[in-house]
Order: sequence, then structure tokens, then C-alpha cells
Amino acid sequence: MVRRLAVLAALVVLACSPLARAAGPDEGRSVAQKFMTALLAGDGKTACGLLSPRFLNQFGGESKCEEGFATSAESSADDQAQESLLRSYVAARTSAAKRKGFFVTKKFHLRDLADAIERIDPRIDVVLGKGPNAAAGRLVTTVVLDTRSGPRRVVFYAESDDGSIWRLSGGRGVAPQVDEVGTGVPETNAPPTPPSQAFTVDSVAPFTDGSLLVRLTLHAEEDGQQETYGLALVLVPAGDSYLVDDILLSVGGSG
Repeated sequence: MVRRLAVLAALVVLACSPLARAAGPDEGRSVAQKFMTALLAGDGKTACGLLSPRFLNQFGGESKCEEGFATSAESSADDQAQESLLRSYVAARTSAAKRKGFFVTKKFHLRDLADAIERIDPRIDVVLGKGPNAAAGRLVTTVVLDTRSGPRRVVFYAESDDGSIWRLSGGRGVAPQVDEVGTGVPETNAPPTPPSQAFTVDSVAPFTDGSLLVRLTLHAEEDGQQETYGLALVLVPAGDSYLVDDILLSVGGSG
């Protein structure tokens, strides 16, 4: 789930053009609720059908969009690994902000960065290693910080419970990129219970061009731990209704 939202967040473009005057905040709230319900249920057809043509094009069209939103046990396992990668990257950026945006310096080494990430996000364990194989056989909450990372760019690896190894690479001024790069050791234990998720619509605010900003809170509970994520949808008029044109997500969340 976090992966789908995090991919959408990376595509945010604030400018939008209205298609027509729509019904108003009540209709916008209804569209937001329908979209979020489909998103959490893995109903790609409904979710993608509520995207504006501009935003749908960002996913490569309807078919690829529906595939990206589809729910499966495999994607759920991958989501957990990718969440660990995203958490590590956010923590690394937070640490780098104290050094003018540099991840490491002559006096602040990779081991220092790994320790800083663990302090900023205690749910993540960070080890140093080289290449994707360094993540094989590790827990999904353990992230490998590649020893080839440098001041302007970091590379992380994590293995999902199904054995897929994922890489996140990112740097200053560049959006992080997540790719599947290998196969490690699948988890033989029973898969964990998937997290329960729900959402609330907090407010609907109109813009002068007829579009709406819908603020929501995403609630997630996993292994007895509760987290919330701030989320906003930008809706543009489409006939007598609205379509989702942008999604803004706070990746860090709160416990």
C-alpha cells in the first residue's frame, strides 16, 4: 500500500487545468471516498477510472495503472520492503540536512549515517554492505546501506519476505527510484497478518479555478502499532463531478 502511495507522491505536479464546473465540495468528498475505498481494496479498475487523463498518462495508460494498483500477496510482501527503503531514505535526507544536504563528509562516514538513520527511525536496522546480495536472508526491516554511497547519492537494499531484493537509489535534487534487482532467500514462516487500513476525510477546500483540495488521514495498524499518514487529493472538475489529478503524501507518518 505504502509503495502505491509513495509512487503517486513522486509524480505530484501542482498545476492543473479545470475541465468544467462541477457540483461542489459534497461531490468532491464523495469522489475522494470512492477513490480511497478502491485504493485500499486494490480495485485498480475503479481507482484508475477516477484519475484525470493527465494523471492517468503518468502511469503509462489505463492498463499499467490498473496493474500498479492491483492487490496481491506478492505486492504486499514487496510493499513492506519498499516501505523500509523509503523510511531509510527519508531518515538519510533528514540527517543530510544537518550537513548542507550531503549524506557523508570527510568527518561523517557511512557508519555514522547508518547510526543516524537508526536514531531517526528506530523501526529500521541499517547494516553496511555492497550490492544486492548483501540483503539476502535479512529481515524486511533490515536495510543495507551500500558502501559505494557517497556525499550526493545513497543506495539502499532490502529483501521482501518473498525473496525479492529491492534497491532504492536517490540523491540531491533527484527523486528516489525503487527497482527490483535480485532474488534472495524467501521467508519460510507464515506471512504476517496484513495491516488493517482505513481513512477519514478531514476537509474539502475549493480553489478559484474550480478544483478542490481534499485532505485525508490514512490510519494503519500492524502488529499492534498504529500509524497515521497525512494525505491530500487534488480534484479537477469533469462534467458534473471530479477526477483525481494529484496526490500528496507524507511518507514519514506518525505513531
